[in-house]
Amino acid sequence: MNINVEQKAFLKVLSYIQSISDKKTTMPILSYFLIEALDNNKLKFFATDLNVGLTVESEAEVLIPGSMLLPSKRLYSIVHELPEKTINLATGSKEGWCTLKCEKSRFKLPFLEISSFPKKPVFPEEISNTLPSELLMGILEKTLFAAATDETRYNLNCIFIKKLPEKEVTRVVATDGHRLVQWDLEELKDLLIEDAIMIPKRGMIELKRVLNEARVNLVGFDVKDKNAYFRMDNVGMIVRLIDGSYPDYQQVIPKRSGVKIYVNRWDLITGLKRVSQISSDLEEGTKFYFRPGEIELTMGNSNTGIARERVKVGYDGYPITFAFNGRYCQDILGAFEDEEVEIELLDEDSPGIFREKDKDNIFYLIMPMKIEEEEEDEQAE
Repeated sequence: MNINVEQKAFLKVLSYIQSISDKKTTMPILSYFLIEALDNNKLKFFATDLNVGLTVESEAEVLIPGSMLLPSKRLYSIVHELPEKTINLATGSKEGWCTLKCEKSRFKLPFLEISSFPKKPVFPEEISNTLPSELLMGILEKTLFAAATDETRYNLNCIFIKKLPEKEVTRVVATDGHRLVQWDLEELKDLLIEDAIMIPKRGMIELKRVLNEARVNLVGFDVKDKNAYFRMDNVGMIVRLIDGSYPDYQQVIPKRSGVKIYVNRWDLITGLKRVSQISSDLEEGTKFYFRPGEIELTMGNSNTGIARERVKVGYDGYPITFAFNGRYCQDILGAFEDEEVEIELLDEDSPGIFREKDKDNIFYLIMPMKIEEEEEDEQAE
């Protein structure tokens, strides 16, 4: 194989590929990627970690067609440092070695034969759905952070998608057991999927990264044979769906309405950031003392110190106290767009509901925390 390719174009392709190739795997071959040079001056790339696969097509001057496996991380690091000039990549006379040349730089890299690499996926000839990339990116930004990060909880480490024909919406849910987002989208009412699906968080993180870099207007989407397929111009992604059942998330959603409190989003974010400076423990709870006209946010203890911040709110009811994970609150508030936020509270043992005012089709839920009470004189300061 012998090709000439421009550094800038090559680097862009490798930026897609290198985060898929898994350098920590027990299968070292997955740290390599497949490159195929075709006689029509096209390059095809494929990388996979067995759960997420990525294909990319690019143009190049193909002098001698061929294919091989190259180490993705190392090659990306090398190409990243090269000048924006033409790169020549060729298999040398010595078996198992590839030569890379660019200006005054010369590198020799080991390559592997393609026979032992996982089979490249075949995309459906016709993609059933076409989604605006802006809509898809919005869904990821508003839901992905709420999915579990613990991969052992496989049925929570995903985005759950289910059509609700009776409501003429498609529902998107994400939860880690401590917080939850539920979004009913009319924009997806015509989405063509047969059953509810669970798309792994890892795949959705990669999809979000590709969308940020590819900057396409439309994304092809399909589900077949327990895989989700995404097509973005010259980039294709396949994500293996999670098998099994999604937890009954509706059992944690309060069946009765509670009191509603309105607060400026940025005022609350600022207050939470300030009180969080007292502790390095991101999982430590923050107390919310709701009183007529204000919330008092309190964090810390007599050992680490105590921080308090008052925030104006639209509330004139009886005093109530809740404790939430402050970082979770900041994540949710950061996903909002409107200035005014509605917080709905039932009782101290029930989760709090956060939503943007007048947006009933999406809400976030946070489970309350138990925090030991400080002495009365501390609270009265």
